[in-house]
Amino acid sequence: MTQTGTAQDKWSNNCWRIEQKYANKVLLGNWADKRLQFTREPQTANSTNRVDYRPHWDYKPDVSERRSALLRAEGLPSKLLFVHNGPQSSHYLVTHYEESYQRKHTNDLPTLRPCHPDSLTWQLERSDRSISALPTNSGPLQSIKHNLKKQQSHLPSLTVYRSAYQRHPLSAFCQSRFARASRMLSSHLYAANHNNKDLDLRQRSLLQIPDHCLSQLPQSQQA
Repeated sequence: MTQTGTAQDKWSNNCWRIEQKYANKVLLGNWADKRLQFTREPQTANSTNRVDYRPHWDYKPDVSERRSALLRAEGLPSKLLFVHNGPQSSHYLVTHYEESYQRKHTNDLPTLRPCHPDSLTWQLERSDRSISALPTNSGPLQSIKHNLKKQQSHLPSLTVYRSAYQRHPLSAFCQSRFARASRMLSSHLYAANHNNKDLDLRQRSLLQIPDHCLSQLPQSQQA
């Protein structure tokens, strides 16, 4: 009776539960039975795809997906946080050395910083931001142009060289009428000139021109 009862209990258990081989009083046997038990998920699968294809946690996704996930995790970029009240620092091309030592500063006090109505922040002072100009080897570009204009104003308009050697018009120079031959008379396109198998062609001093090209020319040029 006990064997039939155990057989009936065996088939009445759930399919995911391991068959119990030891009694409840055996310590090592109970440990072995618990060790072989299946781990059930707390939530049931919501799709057949999740049941059939188990996720591999050690697998890393594509590089583009990881980069986009990293950008989403970082949040707002730094340029939106630090450049919200003015242009970027890369826009100012003149260095701090040129602004400090190449430019002549005055002893006047700097003007008060105005408040920006949109961002509700104080505008930067002149000493905090550099000049927006192209970098040069001898200072800002505006000061160089101003100095060159001053120097050119003192120079005479007509130098000795320009007064002695005047510029002639283009019509006074000799112009070539036939700079190159036409494409029809080109011997480079004739296949016989590139053929090295014929020994008679090697002894010719002049390159050959196909006959159909001469027939297409007008009579004045053929003569």
